[in-house]
Amino acid sequence: MPSPPVTQHAEPPADWAELARTHGTFYHDQHWIEEIARCFGYRVHFLTTRAADGTLAGGLALAEVPGMLGGRRLVSFPFSFIAGPMSVNPGAHLALTEAARALAAARRARRLELKQLSPETPADGALTRSTRYTTYRIDTSGGEAVVWKRLHVTSTQQRIRKGQRAGVVVHDGHTEEDWLAMARLEEQVQHGHGVPPPPRRFFLQSLRRLQQANLVDLYLARVPDGRIAAGFVMFKGVREWIYAFSASDPALVREYRATHVLLWAGLQRAIAAGVTLDLGRTAPEQASLAEFKQRWGAQAVPLAYDYWPSAGGLAQAPRNQGALALAARVWAALPAPLARLGSTLYRYLG
Repeated sequence: MPSPPVTQHAEPPADWAELARTHGTFYHDQHWIEEIARCFGYRVHFLTTRAADGTLAGGLALAEVPGMLGGRRLVSFPFSFIAGPMSVNPGAHLALTEAARALAAARRARRLELKQLSPETPADGALTRSTRYTTYRIDTSGGEAVVWKRLHVTSTQQRIRKGQRAGVVVHDGHTEEDWLAMARLEEQVQHGHGVPPPPRRFFLQSLRRLQQANLVDLYLARVPDGRIAAGFVMFKGVREWIYAFSASDPALVREYRATHVLLWAGLQRAIAAGVTLDLGRTAPEQASLAEFKQRWGAQAVPLAYDYWPSAGGLAQAPRNQGALALAARVWAALPAPLARLGSTLYRYLG
């Protein structure tokens, strides 16, 4: 049976928002797509397919991500770990992947990358599927008492209580000063990890605009003397919220356990909203991070990433060995002001 026709657009069609609401994630929301494109200067292609009655049956947003040494990749979607084709049936899904492959060839892209939630999604035989990554999701059904009981007693429950007793206060950030504080925390943490940080305009402009659209919340933790000890950004989808850009001041972590207090506050709000809380993507070599998420009662959900003509690039490279590990050590040794200037490189990592 032939695949349904696919149309390419420079802008999302009027009914994209409804399809994203019913079949997509936060990362399919056109506000997010437009902010990422604006902030990092990406060209975006919207692919759609329709049912016989004209209703939108599938959609896929692809960004052209330039390479540092030239060339381009087509990615669905930069800085979005679950943003592959959204569709109402397998036929629409496969039509979109075929069209994406054709577009990648026409644009002479080095690689096509499609990021999906589950290996159960239909597979295009011409693409190479990788299940390297896993995300971790907390089921919030049953209410706060049920979710609390799933938390690890010593490493999670006790640390939340320790931070609360130490006087950590959760603050909703809204001002430019609040977002700048979050950007600085993220810069400090990324420097320690040996990778470029997001540019400050991403926090001060893009995420603030998404906050005004009620798609993003900023959580900040203050200790009794007023210092900001930790922060994170919550991406708010219809069915799931995503815990992102968690960062803390290393000098205050052990004494105040501010990250635990913050995440519990976010989890409480997710419970009240009746949504799943997604703790984000984890690579196989990040065993300690995976354990942290499991101790919050999160369940592992495998991700399926499809590539053409073959799997490769930074997303498939191990972080704890080889070139990436060496680059991280060199970057972490740079003076902090110089490392912050490296935010100009962030757009190439999408």
